[in-house]
Amino acid sequence: MKKVEKGEFGYLAYKKSRNMIKTIIAFAVVLVIFIIGFIIWKSKNNYLTMLAVVLVLPAAKFAVSYFVLIPHKNCDEELKSAIEERKGELNSVYDLVVSNKQKPVGIMAAVISDNQILAYTSAAKADKNLFETSVKEFLKNEKLTCAVLLYKDKNTYLEKVKNAALNFDVSKENSLDRKKYITDALLRMSM
Repeated sequence: MKKVEKGEFGYLAYKKSRNMIKTIIAFAVVLVIFIIGFIIWKSKNNYLTMLAVVLVLPAAKFAVSYFVLIPHKNCDEELKSAIEERKGELNSVYDLVVSNKQKPVGIMAAVISDNQILAYTSAAKADKNLFETSVKEFLKNEKLTCAVLLYKDKNTYLEKVKNAALNFDVSKENSLDRKKYITDALLRMSM
């Protein structure tokens, strides 16, 4: 399985499968340790059972990280191509699950300029207000400010990306730096 970095197209599918494999292996190790202890001592009351019980905690952590990602959708090739056509010099990231204090929000794509983050999700139940306020708050803690907008309509989103690309001034040196800092902050905030 080829490694996909956070923010790259296909990251969510990669992360889901990787977390599923880790979960299966972790619980298999727990089960094997328990069975070996039972076979050796002919009882479940032994040191290996105690070790197996302790190892359930990290296995459960892998399971939680897998189950948190399941409801979120991956970006498809068609959407990625449409964004890449329109984004110009803006940064783009894909397949993120943005964490916050209440509930993670999955975004299929985000385009970042020096003064805004334009994100897209097809999930009807995604909490737009939660996403926007939590990202702004995180950026504020990073000493960054920008507009954060989450769209659920693909055509509107693509039009906004096109307009943002047309309005981006690459001649300003600090614009390029700010764009990078904001992109990095969004990636740090994501699972």
